[in-house]
Amino acid sequence: MRNKICTECNTINGERATYCRKCNASLDGAVLKEIEVQVIKEQPKTPPKPAPRPAQRVAPRAASVKREDIILPKRPAKPDVIYWPFVVSLILMFLCLALVFTFVITSGKDDEPAAPAPAQGGAVTTTATAAAETEAEPASDISEITIGDIADQMYTGDFITIPFSLTYNGVELEEGTDYTITYENNISVGTADVYFEGTGESYTGSFSTSFNIISGDPVVDDPANFLTVNFVTRLSWTMLGRSPSIEELSDRVGRLVNGEITGAGMVDEIALSDECSARGLSDADFIGAFYQGALGRPADDEGLAYNTSLLAGGMSREDLINGIMSAPDGEFTAVCEEIGIEPL
Repeated sequence: MRNKICTECNTINGERATYCRKCNASLDGAVLKEIEVQVIKEQPKTPPKPAPRPAQRVAPRAASVKREDIILPKRPAKPDVIYWPFVVSLILMFLCLALVFTFVITSGKDDEPAAPAPAQGGAVTTTATAAAETEAEPASDISEITIGDIADQMYTGDFITIPFSLTYNGVELEEGTDYTITYENNISVGTADVYFEGTGESYTGSFSTSFNIISGDPVVDDPANFLTVNFVTRLSWTMLGRSPSIEELSDRVGRLVNGEITGAGMVDEIALSDECSARGLSDADFIGAFYQGALGRPADDEGLAYNTSLLAGGMSREDLINGIMSAPDGEFTAVCEEIGIEPL
């Protein structure tokens, strides 16, 4: 096989090569020589052997250790943490349970019946008992209470009250707390009315009763004359500021009933008396007392102002009250006709 020899570096190139494969010189003037080329197969490269590791010292094998002999390090203890919201909630829950338990225990106890209050000062005492005695707890309606007859009370010229003692299912009720009492016509001879009403807190409902006020005088104690007695008593209270005595009542009621004096004449007798004048009532107070005593009602603002102006203008009290009693509207006449006496 012919090859070209590079003149520059003597490198053997192939016959057809134009430039040296080593120095890249032109091979135009290169010498052609017949060179036997032996193809030597390239042996596979073997990786270099690793360098031997330095000898290591082997520690002597420790003696066998049992599992129970191994002591592991303890974990650090967690700090104590108090969960305050949970603690507070737990305390509140126990308090609520305690309150409920206490309420159940106390509400289950039956109230022991209280003994009725004894009579005081020899006054008449009436004990009321409930209609239903078998119920475990008292009903709230006091209208179920019944009261027996009340003995007649003697006229004293003052307001008469009765020390009532009310019980319901064996439980004594307290006046002012469980019920209230209102009296009407309890000063004059005649029939006095008493009204009981529950306060609405523990007891509700209402009922009434009555009793008689007597004087021992046949004229005054006659039921047919009770309205006349009330008329005379009312005039005495408003114009004189006191109750009439039994003698005064008997005399004045007897004259009115027998027609010896008219209603207007009785008003003049009391309202224009020296005793009434000695009280020193102002014009406004005098007119107000006259309206309440003679007509049985308070003076209205317009009427009070008008009549006061008449007195201030020089009209006498006698002319004023007689003019009112003889007025065309007939208010005083209607009052006397209801009582059963002559008005004028």
